[in-house]
Amino acid sequence: MPWRRAQLLTSSALALVNAGCLDRSITGGGAPTFSSVAIAANPWNGLSTVATFRTHDADSARVLFWTDGGALDSTPFSPIADDSGRVTTLGLSAVTAYHHIVEARGPGGVVRWPVAELSTLDLPAALRTLRIDGVGTASEGYILVAVTMPGPPVTGYAVAFDPSGRICWYREFDVGLSVGETKQQPNGNFTIFLGETRGWDPTFGYYVEFEPDGREVRTYSAWPFYTDNHELLLTMQGDGSTIAHLFGYELRNVDLSFKGGPPNALVAGHLLLRELPSGQVTFFWNAWDHFVPQDWIEPTGVNPPLDFDHPNSLDFAPDGNYVVSFRHMGEVTKIDARTGALLWRFGGRNNQFTIRNDPLGGFSAQHTARVLSNGDILLYDNGLRHTPPESRAVEYRLDESAKTADQVWEFRHTPALFTPFAGSAQRLKNGNTLITFSTAGVMTEVDPAGRVAWEGVLKTATVPAMYLYRGVKVQSLYRYQRP
Repeated sequence: MPWRRAQLLTSSALALVNAGCLDRSITGGGAPTFSSVAIAANPWNGLSTVATFRTHDADSARVLFWTDGGALDSTPFSPIADDSGRVTTLGLSAVTAYHHIVEARGPGGVVRWPVAELSTLDLPAALRTLRIDGVGTASEGYILVAVTMPGPPVTGYAVAFDPSGRICWYREFDVGLSVGETKQQPNGNFTIFLGETRGWDPTFGYYVEFEPDGREVRTYSAWPFYTDNHELLLTMQGDGSTIAHLFGYELRNVDLSFKGGPPNALVAGHLLLRELPSGQVTFFWNAWDHFVPQDWIEPTGVNPPLDFDHPNSLDFAPDGNYVVSFRHMGEVTKIDARTGALLWRFGGRNNQFTIRNDPLGGFSAQHTARVLSNGDILLYDNGLRHTPPESRAVEYRLDESAKTADQVWEFRHTPALFTPFAGSAQRLKNGNTLITFSTAGVMTEVDPAGRVAWEGVLKTATVPAMYLYRGVKVQSLYRYQRP
């Protein structure tokens, strides 16, 4: 498994494995002991197995696993509470027999339970031909996407691909709803949106948080308002609990004659909410209080148009305030996370910045405005108002005092690609950028000089290029690490 860092057994332990036996008290007296061990299929992910066990005098455990003739690998160590343990292997191949060793450690030493063999299941039928066809060398890690497969019933999936383009992890949501934004959160869990909204529809949806093994933790919504499908951020408190940051929206009647719409249209305007684990809202910001429908400058192709602001990404500035991308206004906005005041407006008809060194003169209908570690803004510029329309990734350096925005980097695909909606740009820790050309089904990883390191197309046996809302790199399936 060259795409993961294998943690090999010692040569002496490997010899014992090959001999078909294991020393149950490797470090001598006082080592932990097992009273029971079971290996079973993971009910939420067929490319995964679950070890459950009872042990004594152990504080953590892991599973070592391998195929006949394959490399040895292991899960990270997981803490044990009340002598009960559960460790899940992730990233396995379909319909493949794996050997397992459960290893527990404690103050007195290490113990390993004898080898058990179990075969993984096949992928769900809807995913069996889904893959990424790529060329080049991608950065270490996995690519995470959300895909909706048509029904009946409609079924949504969070799916991770290894660098070869093979599905190595998934979570199925067979509730008859489409899926939206998905990501790995800072606590190591994953979240995904379930619902049919496009950010303005009068229909309810919600986010699900689930552990890497697939177990659901909780749900999030903007109730009693509609819940937007574009972004959920979780931040950690000192006690390990999470605070949720997400968008909702409410509908009002608006005269849209200035956009060629009816004089009494039902239009969505968005809310930004911060919620405690109890569900209590501690921050409530309403676009209707700060913007007007005339701020909508982007063409949409929707007749009549149904939301005038359309936030599609949320991030934090270095000072802890919010940075929001409002697609329909062609604007990225910094919002005071305490008072809700607008701190600056970048782009759109209320632009406060002089944009310099940008051959296209700015961005249009953008997605995923991300604040980089140096404070720069990286975004996916859909480019509806460019002539001719063209999509790209672009990075700006903002001087908030002088109100200047200098383009310092961009990537424009050759040949040019235009995606009228969705898409993403993600800066990786090695300096490369992963760009998702949404409606083209193309993901491109480029180095800082703009050279293509890897490019892939998401496809099935019958669909040559599948729609992608975002494609994001995940470093580990087990726990959060910066990709």
